[in-house]
Amino acid sequence: MVIASGIAGELGITPRHAPLITQLKAGPVRIQKADGEEAAARAAKAEAERQLADRTGEMEVAEAQSQLMQAVAQLAALEHLRKNIKR
Repeated sequence: MVIASGIAGELGITPRHAPLITQLKAGPVRIQKADGEEAAARAAKAEAERQLADRTGEMEVAEAQSQLMQAVAQLAALEHLRKNIKR
């Protein structure tokens, strides 16, 4: 997967990704292998859940909720992609 910074946040593009048009921001472009992606998404989800549980942390609650929703959506997309590839 190729990961780039877009105007609305990070954008991950996987093989056979649907065509899209979006504006990118200046910044690094990363490449992540399939086996590391799900582990990173699970780690992001766990960190967001930890931040929500520890409301004394530096992260704002709304930001933690947003990151949690993004991680859950990313995990769901990975599972959907995995099921479609196995067919």
